[in-house]
Amino acid sequence: MTRCAVEGCDRRSVTRGWCHGHYLRWYRTGDVQADRPLSRRVHPETCSVEGCGRPTQAKALCGTHYKRSVKHGDIGADIAVRLSAPHGTGRLKHGYRYIPLPPEFGHLANGESPVAEHRLVMAQHLGRPLALHETVHHRNGDRSDNRIENLELWSTRQPRGSESTTKSRSPSRSFDSTDPNCSAPKAAGPPAPRSPDRI
Repeated sequence: MTRCAVEGCDRRSVTRGWCHGHYLRWYRTGDVQADRPLSRRVHPETCSVEGCGRPTQAKALCGTHYKRSVKHGDIGADIAVRLSAPHGTGRLKHGYRYIPLPPEFGHLANGESPVAEHRLVMAQHLGRPLALHETVHHRNGDRSDNRIENLELWSTRQPRGSESTTKSRSPSRSFDSTDPNCSAPKAAGPPAPRSPDRI
């Protein structure tokens, strides 16, 4: 068996006196790069995007950033990468944690699974399922912080932003989530008809 012509390579020669690996390297780059072992990792172990830290897949980028570069021509370094929740604890979607619904709490989420953890925590606290018009707001703005002390029940969509001190706290919009007997405020009736303008 003829060995590869590159010094130190014990692979079988297949084309032009080189092994398949060195031939492909010459074909792609124009140089066999004999000083670079075939088995050496070319890319770093983690993504080259600052602050990413995910394992590389191609061209020194993680899978997400590489796919962005192929699809859009830009890695989108300023766009957050969707992260998965730790193994066995569900998944993250838009910052909210979704978890498999334990069978004993099926009555609190109408049997839906996976369920948003913050809604399940509030339903457990109240001892009843949440209505469709009820939303659970994170007081400190951290959507993964699902402690009951950080959750607040709203009867309509909460205002934009994360600073709870700047939000309107009118009784028609929010109510005390720490009271297990609380319920959503009753919606006001239809507005009174307007009288016709006098001529």
